Amino acid sequence: MKRVLFGVLSLSLSLGLLGLSTSRAHAAPKKHAAGKAEKVPVSAEISKGMGELTWGMTKDELQQKLIDKVKERYRPLVAKARDAVAEDDYRQKASNEIKKIRDSYVEFRGTSTGWDVSFLRGEFTHGNDESMLVMRDENSQNFYFFFGGKLWKWYKAFDAEVFAAGNFAGFAGAVQRRFGPAKDGRGELSPGTGERHWLEWQDDKTRLRAVDQTDFYGFYCLVFEDKATVANLGRLRTNTREVGQKHHSIVDAVTGPGSSAPDNSPDIADRISGKIRSRQDAPSDTGSSGPSGGKSKGSRSSAPSQPATIGVNSDDDPLKGLGL
Repeated sequence: MKRVLFGVLSLSLSLGLLGLSTSRAHAAPKKHAAGKAEKVPVSAEISKGMGELTWGMTKDELQQKLIDKVKERYRPLVAKARDAVAEDDYRQKASNEIKKIRDSYVEFRGTSTGWDVSFLRGEFTHGNDESMLVMRDENSQNFYFFFGGKLWKWYKAFDAEVFAAGNFAGFAGAVQRRFGPAKDGRGELSPGTGERHWLEWQDDKTRLRAVDQTDFYGFYCLVFEDKATVANLGRLRTNTREVGQKHHSIVDAVTGPGSSAPDNSPDIADRISGKIRSRQDAPSDTGSSGPSGGKSKGSRSSAPSQPATIGVNSDDDPLKGLGL
């Protein structure tokens, strides 16, 4: 009798262990599937969107490419100028844009800059051989970041008129039509910068995020980053010292002694608040939209001004020609 009872108990225990093993075996694929669903999608469009940009290019190389693009844009306008005065006007505008590109370069060495209290805080650190170059195009501001003089990040902030604030679904639809289905994310992209909503893609070299900055700053942006650099940020950013300041350097520049001089910082409000607005000084010509796609301030062109773009379609896509 004892032998029979022992056999029954052994059989029950074996069946129980078998059931537990089977249950775990069925549960494992679910966990794997869930993890697989979280993987960042690969997009072949990222490299196309970057155009001539390549990670690791130097400040001088990038600066020259940006300057060459300005010259290319103005060349047909100069050729079609009605007279010598108009031709000289275009040449002067091109020269001013080139000067802005050269003057925009800033090195983050520990001295307070206007960017420390702007929407770019968290995108760079001081004392770690980081620097930045800025250029405006027809519908956005572009910020190019360097480590040790090598390009590693491109931050593209779209003008408020390009995508309607508060309509992340419209923005998400536009960028996913360009780059494909994305991973949806929410959280702090950098410590202390507040919660953000973003979409994310990758390829073998680049991580791309489309970030909603409308809650406070009023715009959307695309952030391209070199994956190799991102993986080594902890090693590259050994200096965690923060730059403190009682005053905003840009405000001081225009409100302090000598502030009666002509305004050299027309984008001061944009840089402090992060409110990205449309450019006012871009050239325009009959039959040519110019770099801003619209009428320039003081322009003699009779072309009607264009309404603010709040959506995107195949004929008017602000994501076309993302690269240089």
